[in-house]
Amino acid sequence: MITKNMRLMEQLHFNYRDIFRSIRYGFSGRKMAVHFVGILLAYGLYETLVYLSLFIGGVTGAAQAFWNAHALNPFTPFADEGLTNVTRVAMWIGVVCFAGIFFLASTIAAKITMEQLRGDYFLSVGDAAQFLKTRWKTVLGAFIGLILIFCFLALIPLSIAALGKIPGVGTPMLMLAAVLMPIGFLLGLLIAFICVVLIASLFFVPAVVAATGADAFETIYQQFAIVWHQPWRMIGYEVLLFVLKLIFVPIWGFFCLCGVAIVLLPIGYLHSDEMTKVLSIANEWLDGLLFLPTTLPNDGNAFWTTATAGLFTIGTISVVCLVIAYLFSIASAGNAVIYTLLRKRIDGQNLLEPLSGE
Repeated sequence: MITKNMRLMEQLHFNYRDIFRSIRYGFSGRKMAVHFVGILLAYGLYETLVYLSLFIGGVTGAAQAFWNAHALNPFTPFADEGLTNVTRVAMWIGVVCFAGIFFLASTIAAKITMEQLRGDYFLSVGDAAQFLKTRWKTVLGAFIGLILIFCFLALIPLSIAALGKIPGVGTPMLMLAAVLMPIGFLLGLLIAFICVVLIASLFFVPAVVAATGADAFETIYQQFAIVWHQPWRMIGYEVLLFVLKLIFVPIWGFFCLCGVAIVLLPIGYLHSDEMTKVLSIANEWLDGLLFLPTTLPNDGNAFWTTATAGLFTIGTISVVCLVIAYLFSIASAGNAVIYTLLRKRIDGQNLLEPLSGE
């Protein structure tokens, strides 16, 4: 007997044509709102950690100097700016928190997408968040598990190399390592394979959890299955999804920019002097994002002008986050679709059919 959900579920081609649906499924208020909140939360947490580390780092004027150089620009730990170790650690903690928030938000967005594909177009963000509440350990645990596997395997050659530095034991250990080189070669291939699986997991862990509700072990297994059985199709689908992002995200960004311009046009025309002051301050706080002269007007520190510039800065950051939210939304929806296609190729299972027990 055909159920209502089965009649309404999407009829996929189970090939590259289905990936074009990612644009439509990504342009969803619910999914974009989830990622928008996640980006704002991660951004605010990152900036808070950075400036707190500067204040407690013990270097006089470090926070002011960093503000003068970068303001609210999310400066990353990858650049070398002579930062203290405390600040670098805070930045890395911020990066890890950003990644965690992104993957959790992606799981919510992927869950909404999967239910839409199955015919339920009205799954709320709250319901998806309830699903995440029971599965967030799986999402994070899958990443941690893969990293631990990689570290364990990498520890073997590192341990042999370290033992080779011990006087008296080093030479025999190196000779033993030379004898066991064929095994070491296989171990190196396995480590390289794990690296590929780790990269794949960045795309598919939220999709696997959202689509199947699997535990961490099964989620890790699915990453291996994707890479082992469908590597080239996975790469081809991801390249196509990337091209779609390159086309449609700038279009969305252009419309967001037009919306801001339309709102500001009458204000700028009627209050050009005040807008110049506001934009100059906001541009400095945004580290030149507005591409305006950075020289502030003489009265740029007036209370109302400064307050307005602060609100405008927050608004500008929100618009940028909204554009990025569409990018992340396409990624979450697209990877859910891609995993559905790959799973059909791997073991013939159609994930759009109701799960057992539903």
